[in-house]
Amino acid sequence: MSTKNRGDRIQLLHKVVTKHFSPVAASEDRTVLEHLLYACCLEDTTYEAADEAFHRLQESFFDWNEVRVTTVSELRETLHNLADATAAAMRIKRCLQALFETRYSFDLDDMIKMNQGKAVQELEKLSGMSRFVLAYVTQNALGGHSIPISESIMQILLMTEIVSPSEAAKGQTPGLERTVSKTKGGEFASCLHQLAVLHAQSPAGKQAKAILKEAGATELKKAPPAPAPVKPTVKAPAKPEITDKLDKAEKADKVAKGAKAEVKEDTQKIASRKTGPAKKVAANAKKTPSKKAPSKKIASKPAVAKKSAKHAGTAAKSSKRKPR
Repeated sequence: MSTKNRGDRIQLLHKVVTKHFSPVAASEDRTVLEHLLYACCLEDTTYEAADEAFHRLQESFFDWNEVRVTTVSELRETLHNLADATAAAMRIKRCLQALFETRYSFDLDDMIKMNQGKAVQELEKLSGMSRFVLAYVTQNALGGHSIPISESIMQILLMTEIVSPSEAAKGQTPGLERTVSKTKGGEFASCLHQLAVLHAQSPAGKQAKAILKEAGATELKKAPPAPAPVKPTVKAPAKPEITDKLDKAEKADKVAKGAKAEVKEDTQKIASRKTGPAKKVAANAKKTPSKKAPSKKIASKPAVAKKSAKHAGTAAKSSKRKPR
C-alpha cells in the first residue's frame, strides 16, 4: 500500500467518524493513575459504561491498595456492566500490582514533568499494560500524540484497508499519527472508538454498516478468513471397519481361549474324580498291614516253649524218685 493511498483512507475515515459521532473529552481532574485505570475500563466498551464502572470502583473500595489485593472475581462483580469485565479486572489488578512492586506507591504524577519517552518506557514495562491503555495515558495524561488502538479499532482499520493483516498481527498502524495532527488526535480517537464499539456490539447493524461503507470499508477485509476445515479422505471410513474386524477377531480369540480353559478345567475335574478312589484304595492297602499284629505270633512261640520246659521239669522230677 502506497503512503498516499493510506493517508487518503485515514483522512476519509477521520471525516466520516467526526461526522457521525461527537468526541468525548477526557476529564482534566484525574491523576495519571486515574487516567490509567479509567483506560483499563474503557477499552472495547462505551464511555457511559466506563464512567459508571470507574465511579463504582472508586466508591466500593477504601483506596487503590485495597483494589490491588482484591480478587479478580470480586473486581469483575464491581465492573459487571463492562463488555468484558474479566479482562478489565485483570488489567486493573496487574497494573496496580506492577506499580506496587516497582514504585512501592500509586503516585504517577511525577511522570508529567518527566521526559515523555522515559515515562512511556516505564509504563510499557508494567505487567497488564495494553497498547490501548498506554496510548490513552500518553495522549490524555502526559500530553503526547498517540492514538489509542484496541482490538475493535484494529478491525475497523482492517476493514477500511488502512492496515494490512500482517501489520495488524504485529499491532502496527503506520502513518496514523503522522496523518492525523496532534490537535485533532483526541477527537479522532474518541469518534473512532465509538464506531469500533458500535460495530463490535452489533456487527450486522444497519448504522454501523452504513458508516463503514461511507468510510470505504469492504466486507472482504472485515476479518481475516478462518482456515477451512479439513475434509476427511475416502479412506478414512475404512479405519473403523478394520478396527471392528480386529475387535471381533479379538473377541472370538477370547471366547475360544475361554472355552479351552473351561474344557481344561472339566478334564482336570474328571481326572481328579477318577483318581480319587484309587488313591483311597492305595491308602487303605498301606494301612492294612499295620493292623495285623505279627508280634503276637512271635510272642506265642516262647509261651509254648515255656510250657514244654515245665513239662520236662516235672518229668525229670518224677524219674528221680527213690525205689521202695
